[in-house]
Amino acid sequence: MFSGDSEYQAVIDNINRVQNHGLKHKLSIPQMVIIGDQSSGKSSVLEAITKLSFPRDKDMCTRFAIQVNLRRNPALEEDVLSARIEGEKDFNNKFKVVKSTTSFEGVVEQAVKVLCKDRNIDISDKVLELTLSGPTQSPLTIIDLPGFIITVSDKQPKDLPNIISAINMDYIEDPRTIILAIVQATVDLNTTRALSEAGKVDPDGVRTIPIVTKPDYIQNGLHPDWIEILLNRKKTMKHGYLVMRNTGFDQMSLTWDEARLEEEKFFESSLWNPVGSDRMGRVAVKKFLSNVLYEHISRELPVLKREVDAALDNFRRDLSEMGTPIASTDEAREMLIQATIDLQPEVNSFLSAGYDYTYIAIFKEKPIPRSGLDPYFVRSSLHRLYNEYRVAMSNKDSSLSAIEIVDLIARYKGNNLPGFVSFTTFTNIINGHFLAGWKSTTKAHVETMHKHLSDALSNYISHAANGIARDVFTHVFDRFYRKQVLEIERTIQDIFEDESTPFTLSPHYMEAIHEERSKAAQLRSLPQETTVINPNKGKGISPPLSAPATPPPMRNESPDSAIPRPPQTTRPISPSTRHELNSEWDDEHMTEEMVTCLRAYLKTARERIVDKVIMETIERHMIKRIHIYYSMLLKATKGELTCMIESPMLKRRRQDLKTKIADFESILEEL
Repeated sequence: MFSGDSEYQAVIDNINRVQNHGLKHKLSIPQMVIIGDQSSGKSSVLEAITKLSFPRDKDMCTRFAIQVNLRRNPALEEDVLSARIEGEKDFNNKFKVVKSTTSFEGVVEQAVKVLCKDRNIDISDKVLELTLSGPTQSPLTIIDLPGFIITVSDKQPKDLPNIISAINMDYIEDPRTIILAIVQATVDLNTTRALSEAGKVDPDGVRTIPIVTKPDYIQNGLHPDWIEILLNRKKTMKHGYLVMRNTGFDQMSLTWDEARLEEEKFFESSLWNPVGSDRMGRVAVKKFLSNVLYEHISRELPVLKREVDAALDNFRRDLSEMGTPIASTDEAREMLIQATIDLQPEVNSFLSAGYDYTYIAIFKEKPIPRSGLDPYFVRSSLHRLYNEYRVAMSNKDSSLSAIEIVDLIARYKGNNLPGFVSFTTFTNIINGHFLAGWKSTTKAHVETMHKHLSDALSNYISHAANGIARDVFTHVFDRFYRKQVLEIERTIQDIFEDESTPFTLSPHYMEAIHEERSKAAQLRSLPQETTVINPNKGKGISPPLSAPATPPPMRNESPDSAIPRPPQTTRPISPSTRHELNSEWDDEHMTEEMVTCLRAYLKTARERIVDKVIMETIERHMIKRIHIYYSMLLKATKGELTCMIESPMLKRRRQDLKTKIADFESILEEL
């Protein structure tokens, strides 16, 4: 309950000043509306509460919403009425003061012409706002909405019922709107359209207040049922029910006071004794609604103020992000140079994993994709990709069988002496069966690396770049990326072209050979069945005529053992048999040496290729040469700079944001 009209007046005035700033089109505001079927007594209720005589021509009173503002102004000697429609300057000037406060059909007629002038329409979603100020007025704001209809006449649009429903729903579905649902005492309560529509948007009834009209038309025998309804015993409503007697067509000549006396006389009947006097008649109903609206607005105003604050912050942020408007390419280049200078250290830090705490705070909670590649913390993802590349390359030559090596030697060797493999044969084996697979694996993994790095960099640039220059930064980065990808592809081609001629002078290669020979010697020292590989006979494995007592010497032993010795036997061997044994032993030793050399070389070459690829593609062309990107920004084309010039659409958006900021600042002052 409010303490007095002055306090209530201040609250109502706040809301109406906020409405005049157009807030109702931007945020939800507390308000009270009347809904009901056409000819249900809506206009009579509004007339009884406001003391204004509304037109009874249904074609006039159902075309648009009418908002009535009642204001107490002790400075006035008599009531003053004004009318306005948002955006209609001529109409507002004409009806700044309405001469007659008791009859203003001319205002409504003129409003119909204004709101329906573009085409022959029967409804408008705009509002006719009437303000009645005077020394005796009790503060109240209430909106009368077009009445629901089921069917239309021949000349009316077929979809008119749906249009009216949409207008009504637009108001009542707002959680800050109090719904006055008109219930005719002449119809079944369960078929009342107003209660049905209100129940859809307010199922708990916290915003709905039913007002029973036409109680003087209750049919014989149904009066007790309606008393039960008014006592809130049949269909319970949170706020209960109110009841008013309407002024009929035959009483249109009565003044408001005369109609009030007639209403009071009607409710003096003992039939209405069970109903509280605070819920019957226009005076009681107006007081009840004023209390409800005051409490509702008082409760919602702090929340509304916070929403206005939040909206104002968003508008200011959006305007700030738009930056300084650019009018020419010269201004755009000047601005881009400064933006590039500002961006450079941030991108460099990002690439070296020098993330600042602000950046970490923004992205630390982002979920890591299933791939494990985090676009926000790029170094850790690159490390993962590098390791995946190393593993993939290692798996390419993990199995080397002696039989496969024999087959390769037999395929590629020329007129080599027995026991020797030429450098050409070695090169052909490397190129034909290892480099091709390595190259394919490398291209696939490097493409994944630079694609991930590109996406990560592009995302970061969008995050860090100035709003106006962001499109230029992104567009130039795309050019930079395409250019570097070509460099990366050429670099990979050069690396594998260099590797097509085996590089055997590396000390790492010699160390690898010694390591492989040591492994082979350890295997030979283990007890095992001795076999001889005889490639010339086309067999993978054949038994020796006589197994040697000790393994044959390696070729890097003493000079005396540089020439391989044939196996010793315990019986005389014919010259042809001795030649065959020497040949088999030489081929076996040759294969063993080839496997040793291949394994050593592949290990060395693979590690060299992986390191070179990583260092000379991703690290060099995408990271260390990021300065090329900055240079490209400073040389941005006029076409790229043109997109920084503010377009007409952006100018309108900038102006719209400024207007909203000014409006919301004014609204904040009102609140």
